[in-house]
Amino acid sequence: MLIVDYQSKSYYRFLSNMPQIAQHKTRFLITFNGGDKSQLSEFCDALTSETNSNIQTTNVIEQKSSEEVVAKLFSEARDSRHILNFESADRLFDKKTAVKASHERDNGFDLNNLFKQIAKHNGIVVLAPQQKQILSASMSTKMDVMIRFK
Repeated sequence: MLIVDYQSKSYYRFLSNMPQIAQHKTRFLITFNGGDKSQLSEFCDALTSETNSNIQTTNVIEQKSSEEVVAKLFSEARDSRHILNFESADRLFDKKTAVKASHERDNGFDLNNLFKQIAKHNGIVVLAPQQKQILSASMSTKMDVMIRFK
């Protein structure tokens, strides 16, 4: 995982490499650490101008959307080659808690399905949690780039 500080030299080098990354047919996962909405918006604008791609912003994680909605979202992004931006992605970084009763299973969002969709996606995915996160070892191995805000 490459860690770049927001608006540093490495950040601008990373942005200038984005046109080549956007052309690859593999998944590229970017996460934020500690940024606010205005900084995320600035990054999305810079990413759009560098890659000439549209950004499809979604909050399916916060809304706890169904597997069908998530699958459709990835299908549309694949077909259009849009960059997927998941706002309020804090749930992906939370420690998992055990399900104590069978009825509790239906109340949560299916994170495994989302991870599978991200893993097989051929494009750029941005995870934007609202709070600064400490990445677990398993989560940090999935990330290609972390943009760190101070």
